[in-house]
Formats: sequence, structure tokens, C-alpha cells
Amino acid sequence: MCNRFVQNGREVKPGERATVLMVGPAGKYELPFDAAVFGGPARNESRNYWIKREGAESVIVPGISSFGEKSKVDGSQNWEGTPPESSLDGLLLPTPPGRHYRLLKIVTQPATPEQLARLGNDRAPVVVRE
Repeated sequence: MCNRFVQNGREVKPGERATVLMVGPAGKYELPFDAAVFGGPARNESRNYWIKREGAESVIVPGISSFGEKSKVDGSQNWEGTPPESSLDGLLLPTPPGRHYRLLKIVTQPATPEQLARLGNDRAPVVVRE
């Protein structure tokens, strides 16, 4: 389910700020503010719900060296490294009324059998290459 990740050498947990790259018609550009707050996972199977009903925008979370999963088997925190220059697929929700941030959801997919064995969780984030 991705309960944390390491971005540019800094561990990011729910409620903490992260950097995102917006995806526009001309390509990627860095969001000029750090107002993306990690707000947990979003299932890839529910992507249309998040975009159409909640107004989320697709984003890329760059500079990822690893992500963490909490094992459903024994409750331990497990980590998996990512290839160099990896990013995570994300969804950035609109700014809530009266707030000055936007929630960032990390998109997850069913874990591979190998990830399930290593991490003890049936979901894993969608890792993309920059």
C-alpha cells in the first residue's frame, strides 16, 4: 500500500510534504511549491474515480530510491529499493477549502508474488522510470 518512501534521500511519511512533477501537454515540469502532502495510497483500479469524481491530477513523484510497506503478516516495516532514476505514479487532489496544501495519493497496483513474499503486503506502488 506504500506507507512511506524515500525521495532525494529524505524519508516521507503520511502528512509530510513531497515534491511532484506535473504532467502537462508539453511534458513534465516541477511543481514550484512544496504543497503536496503525502496522503496515502490510491488503487490504480480506482484512478478514474479519483480523476473524475475527486478532481485529481496525474503527477510523477521523482527522485525515489525506495518505498516502504507495512507487512500484513507480522506488522513489520519492510523496504524495497527502486532502480536509479525511479519515480512513483501519483494523484494530486485539489486544494481543500481553507487549506494551503494538496493531498498526494501514491498509485498502487497488485503486488507481484515476489513482492508479496518480500514485503508481506498485497499492494505495491507503481514505479516508473524518469
